Amino acid sequence: MEQKINIHETAFVTAFFRANNADLSKDRYARLWENESVARHARSYSCAVSPYEGTAHCLRNRYFYDTLTEVIEKENVDILFNFGCGFSMYPFLLNAKLHYIEIDTADVISYKKERTKAWQKNGMLPLRNITFVEADFNAPSLQDLYEQLAYIKGNQRSVILLEGVLFFLGKGDTKRLFELFYKLQGPDEFVGSVSFEPSLEKQEVFKKLIDFVEGNLQKNQQFNYQTVPLSFYKKIEGYTLVDHQHTKSLTAQYLSDVKISSEDILNEHMYLLKKTRNS
Repeated sequence: MEQKINIHETAFVTAFFRANNADLSKDRYARLWENESVARHARSYSCAVSPYEGTAHCLRNRYFYDTLTEVIEKENVDILFNFGCGFSMYPFLLNAKLHYIEIDTADVISYKKERTKAWQKNGMLPLRNITFVEADFNAPSLQDLYEQLAYIKGNQRSVILLEGVLFFLGKGDTKRLFELFYKLQGPDEFVGSVSFEPSLEKQEVFKKLIDFVEGNLQKNQQFNYQTVPLSFYKKIEGYTLVDHQHTKSLTAQYLSDVKISSEDILNEHMYLLKKTRNS
């Protein structure tokens, strides 16, 4: 029987999906995280939940690759905070001049820091200005995390990325995170976020996802199954929603010749928020 995996280990599966179609995802370094165990988990996940999950993860990475590239260039961004960074490789794909703050659980950060330094030492990854930060997004208070990040940020212009995290958090955790974002950022700075809409809960594919999570992930950490309505992003205090895409719209944009069944896809939504000047 396949050993169950922890939440943080799903980051390996996501990296495997990105590596499987690097032309689409634009992540030419994701292959570094591959191994046979990861491949088995990824295949099991795709078979149990949706055959389109690999494509969906590549589309998500591609959206943020293209969007962040444009925002960084046009808005003179200095620093990228990646909350729930997993094994994403944005520091090596985006502008080399940025300061990248990689934020995740202690297990992820410890391993990612170790591997990143080893791959940089042997020339498999380019050198980048990266700060690794351990965090618990389920903590009842994020004040210590805020103070640590505020000290790092100073007056630099930032983009915050919250990718693949909200599904595993509760409403209280989410509220505290966005309050942290608001305090951390100045006017005309950006937040990119990813979540499922509540309407997905009625579809069989979502039930398959829950069944897979329940059956294959260790329950030694607190986690929830959260969906987030569009209205949440439209009503966030101090921010304006400037772009909203989802797996279906991105499929039409990047894979116009591919037909995907709406019933078989976990339609993930991507949001780009901009902090308003009068906030």
